[in-house]
Amino acid sequence: MDKCYVCKKLTKTHCAKCQKTHYCSKECQKKDWKEHKKSCNNKLPVVKINEIIDESDDKIIDESDDEEITEFIRESDDDDDEDDDDFTELLFNLMLLKHPELLINLMYRKHLEGSKVPDFGKEYATKYPNETKRLQLLNRSRSLIIENQDVDKYLNLNVNGELFHTLKRWNEYSKELIKFISSPRKIGDIFTEKVKKSFDEFGGKYAQSFSNTPKQSMTFDQGKVHVAVGFVDLDFLLRARIVKTMNSVNEPNKFIGYEGSIYAVAKTNVIKEMMIGKAPIRSIIEVWFSSVWTKKTLKCFEDAVNKVLKYKDAPNNGPPNPTKNELHPKVRSLISHWSKSVKSPKSRQEAHKLWAEAFDSGDSIFYLVTNLVEPRDRIQATRHILTGEFPLMDDQQQKNLIASITMFNCNNGISPHSTSEFMFEMMPTDPILSGNNRKITPFLKAIYNFLEDSITKICNWLSPPARKTESIEIYLHYQSVNNDNPALHASIRQLDPWIMSWSNICDFFNVHDFHKLLRACSGENTVHLVISMNWITETYGAHIMDYNVELRRKIYAKGQNIISMSKIISDMAGYFRYDKITTHPYNIADIGAKILVEDKWKNHFFKGQDMKVGKLSLVPFSHTHKIHTYLDMYFTYNKKINAYTNYC
Repeated sequence: MDKCYVCKKLTKTHCAKCQKTHYCSKECQKKDWKEHKKSCNNKLPVVKINEIIDESDDKIIDESDDEEITEFIRESDDDDDEDDDDFTELLFNLMLLKHPELLINLMYRKHLEGSKVPDFGKEYATKYPNETKRLQLLNRSRSLIIENQDVDKYLNLNVNGELFHTLKRWNEYSKELIKFISSPRKIGDIFTEKVKKSFDEFGGKYAQSFSNTPKQSMTFDQGKVHVAVGFVDLDFLLRARIVKTMNSVNEPNKFIGYEGSIYAVAKTNVIKEMMIGKAPIRSIIEVWFSSVWTKKTLKCFEDAVNKVLKYKDAPNNGPPNPTKNELHPKVRSLISHWSKSVKSPKSRQEAHKLWAEAFDSGDSIFYLVTNLVEPRDRIQATRHILTGEFPLMDDQQQKNLIASITMFNCNNGISPHSTSEFMFEMMPTDPILSGNNRKITPFLKAIYNFLEDSITKICNWLSPPARKTESIEIYLHYQSVNNDNPALHASIRQLDPWIMSWSNICDFFNVHDFHKLLRACSGENTVHLVISMNWITETYGAHIMDYNVELRRKIYAKGQNIISMSKIISDMAGYFRYDKITTHPYNIADIGAKILVEDKWKNHFFKGQDMKVGKLSLVPFSHTHKIHTYLDMYFTYNKKINAYTNYC
């Protein structure tokens, strides 16, 4: 006996197709069918139609079963399928032959095919037919994506005590965690003993090619200071604007960055000098994002490298001068290595090979491809994912192309793009897609146009035209910001920063220690911007599998509704699908789960702090994001000012 999913009465009957969800009557099944049909499936093997017909001539069903199947067929029509008429006719013929097991098998196969996973490998082959290994990767990835569309398979799992799930869910496996998850707890409880890894444990050798988190649009008051800790690149400036307010000062804005990555400091300083020197925007984009450059870009890169090498040395003992161009010896070593590498760059083929070596099997980035509406966009996005080229170089002569120096010519054990990373992850969808016509502007072109306009703006800030008051100075330093460096704290505090951004560095600190650090660096009116990626790994109830099976589907449905609304917010042109997307069920379900506990984590994060909280918000869903559970926060320790106006 089990409870009817709709009315909760005890019943022995269940859905004839999936044999999991219980209903006490056809009336209850009808009430739930609109939602249930999205995930209904069974576990019977899918075999060829003619094989079942040949082997099933002696199998008969009675009139009552026939009536149930007839009703089921009627309810199962999918208006979105182009081949619905043929499929319905086949079902009708099979019904007349009275083969229920065939009907169930066929519906299961239809469920897999109907999960709307485009054959992006086949599409890619229309333009690149001879790339056998890449096509094999695409086919394997598509098979994994199709397999992951089995919603009930995941939502009905019993994962209690499973080592693999525990590691994936909590990102650790410790005695403290086992005690937490095995003791009585309620939704919203915080795992306060979580082991925090140091963000600078690699001694500066950790290298990201570009940021992997989305950034919100910001307004800079003219003449004020922005301190960016863990900046990775200049993505914060892409959407920023400078305005005059009652707080403005008649002097250039200052963007001062501190990073624990040698690579990020070296590369971003070179890009800054390319901007100051008015290098072609395409060349700046190639150095920032692409695995392959043109030789024209190589020359612009070399000129900028020579300018950076003229910076003075940073002090050996003590923090760098925040408003001076200074190079730490380790950063100078890498840039000097790049200067030598310019003379013998690797080929485009070598770039493709080195890029591909970072792929995980069945990389989840292909979910983005499957949800693009236009086949043209799926082919182009797939090409970028497989090669790392941006923009795509198919229109360039082979002899004019070389491998990125910054990605593939580093020294001292520095290895950028050592794991799957893609520029899509940092892209803010709403300003890119909402202003374009999908039929006219391809997806990659829309991204390029956004970067071209944004980088042109930054170039004009760095070298402003005559009579323009908006200007900015950028200073980037190799320096870890932690609680063990009071001299650095004092140096930052003296800048009286108007805004301090911390990327997701809060994920590497205990809450008390993180607030201690921020207070030590704060000026009188400083507003802090923080993003958390890992908050769900310390909040019980932020993952769908923390709930009992009965609640999971409701939370999953809530996640689907939130995603459906995302189109209105950021993609009116409809570059992507939002109603029937292909992704792992957890990615949808966790969106529904996180809204139930975000306030619990907020209370934990700000507990005991005498301060003014500006806002804590969930970053809107985007197909381009790496994860879909980011929390975005801004706040100040000065209770007399409005954190919101300082930020927006």
